[in-house]
Amino acid sequence: MTGDLTCRADVEALLRRFYGRALIDDLLAEPFTEVREQGLESHLPVMCDFWETVLFGAGTYRGSAFRVHQRVRSQHPFGAEHFDRWLELWHRTVDEMYTGPHADRAKVQGAGIATSMNRRLSGLPSVAAEALRLGVPGSAPPA
Repeated sequence: MTGDLTCRADVEALLRRFYGRALIDDLLAEPFTEVREQGLESHLPVMCDFWETVLFGAGTYRGSAFRVHQRVRSQHPFGAEHFDRWLELWHRTVDEMYTGPHADRAKVQGAGIATSMNRRLSGLPSVAAEALRLGVPGSAPPA
């Protein structure tokens, strides 16, 4: 470990190691077919923008992660087991490389993104929406 994630170069190093695993993973290989075919170098700048925005508020990502995953899912169906495996690899990679508040945030955000993306792609309601529907105390949106 080298301390915490502090800059785009750290994010890129994390993503290179993570995708080095994800692209050859037995379960994740098929959904990542396009990334392998186009090459990691074509995908990496966008992913660096995404995670730099998530972790540091850089505002460099301007796309729609949901639309990208929706398009990929139409070509290579994937579901909860894929998101679980993605998250397992993500956490392992973060833990091997970094420690600190931004590393913790990367893991928390990764879990939230995976959960939300899986729910939206599968058509399931969000946890918050379901809590509101069921009338769970404290789930009402702020006034």
